[in-house]
Amino acid sequence: MVSFFFRRNSTNRRGITIIGVAVITLLLLGLGFFFFPRQIADQSPVESALETATIADLGISYLQVTPGLSDYYGLGVSSGVLVTEVVSGSPADRTGVQVGDVILSYNGVKLEGEARLLGMMMACPAGNEVTLEVWREKDIRTMELFHADK
Repeated sequence: MVSFFFRRNSTNRRGITIIGVAVITLLLLGLGFFFFPRQIADQSPVESALETATIADLGISYLQVTPGLSDYYGLGVSSGVLVTEVVSGSPADRTGVQVGDVILSYNGVKLEGEARLLGMMMACPAGNEVTLEVWREKDIRTMELFHADK
């Protein structure tokens, strides 16, 4: 069958060559999906577009707060990170962090503009005490917790 696509015909040589190259390209792509399905699935543009992170050492998942997100959820603040999940038994859970809380600062550094919580947490050694300023129900609370082992 492959020889059909590569037949040497002087009248339509270019058209057949293009078809042959296209078929081989599609076969290689198909083999790539077959042999490497996990790596291709992990490169989801939807996941990379959402600025979400799961932090094992604090035990939270979050979204960066933007003015649009704040308006949509009626948060009452326009910066920080919105906690979307708290892992049961994690340092955040033991301290009382709840889904819907907005973390405003991490160790005194406000989470606004380009300040990213993930980078701050990764830079903090395991076992260190961390102070979070949290917005919950129109009230600011200060919480202290310890990083777990990474």
